[in-house]
Amino acid sequence: METKIGYFASIEQYKPMDALEQAVRAEKVGFESIWVDDHFHPWYHTDAQCGQAWAWMGAALQATKKAFVSTCITCPILRYNPGVVAQTFATLRQMYPNRVGIAVGAGEALNEVPVTAQWPSVPERQAMTIEAVEVMKKLWESKTPVSFTGKYYNLEKAFLYTKPDDKVPLYFSGMGPKGAKLAGMHADHLMTVSADTDTLKNVTIPKFEEGAKEAGKDPKKMEKAMLIWYSVDPDFDKAVEGNRFWAGCLVPSMFKYRVSDPPEVEMHADLVHSDVIQKNFLCATDAEGLITEIERFKQAGITHFCLGNSSPNVNYGIDIFKDVIPAVKG
Repeated sequence: METKIGYFASIEQYKPMDALEQAVRAEKVGFESIWVDDHFHPWYHTDAQCGQAWAWMGAALQATKKAFVSTCITCPILRYNPGVVAQTFATLRQMYPNRVGIAVGAGEALNEVPVTAQWPSVPERQAMTIEAVEVMKKLWESKTPVSFTGKYYNLEKAFLYTKPDDKVPLYFSGMGPKGAKLAGMHADHLMTVSADTDTLKNVTIPKFEEGAKEAGKDPKKMEKAMLIWYSVDPDFDKAVEGNRFWAGCLVPSMFKYRVSDPPEVEMHADLVHSDVIQKNFLCATDAEGLITEIERFKQAGITHFCLGNSSPNVNYGIDIFKDVIPAVKG
């Protein structure tokens, strides 16, 4: 499968209009897809933002010409009703054919607890996500009103009058073995988050392919996408520190426990050693360094890169891909 290079325009790290300008610039440089975080609270506190993803997507689709645009990642189980999620992305896909997708996942306390005061266990949230995806697919695909009684969600003669002419591509977050297998079973593509290459190659992707095969799908036709942050600067230490905004994602307790306060997340992020950031994110001083970093994840099986730009000079971090993209796609 051909390698795709996408740009993650973070509206929790940058003001929405700044992220929009980045998206336009990224498309001109050659990025094929634009991804946006769908969060309520950000992964850092100091100088952070946290815009609404769907509102931003409409502006981004209008401002760009042909790039594929998707969330990364929408949690359709608590603060959103899956029926409303289905309606939103059906509308966007009808307005912008072939350009809109959605990535879904079981969420983070950071985003769900503040506005729902709920935080079910991981197994329950995974079950909720599977049912939410079922609801969304029924609404997207049905030619008649849908009634549905599930464990978590109910529909009563619900019908989407505004539908796209084709299928909304669905990415499913898979970080652990179970999540990766569920992605293969219930989605069109995998979306995972920066991890060491051995785990990707030997656990995440094989489990995804196992789930796809069990569901009667051909995993060779399914993308193995990954969200990973990068920072490039002539000073390598500055490049590494540029990624610290996202270091909280490297702290397992942030996912395991009911942590929803950005200042607390930031406190943990600031304790992450620079070596850990360097190992898990992309850090480079030039185009050749970025190419080398991307290649090692290509070798692990990643086919679609969702690259979050945390470079000290953001525009430099975009423009350098004029040299990177042809090399990693060649």
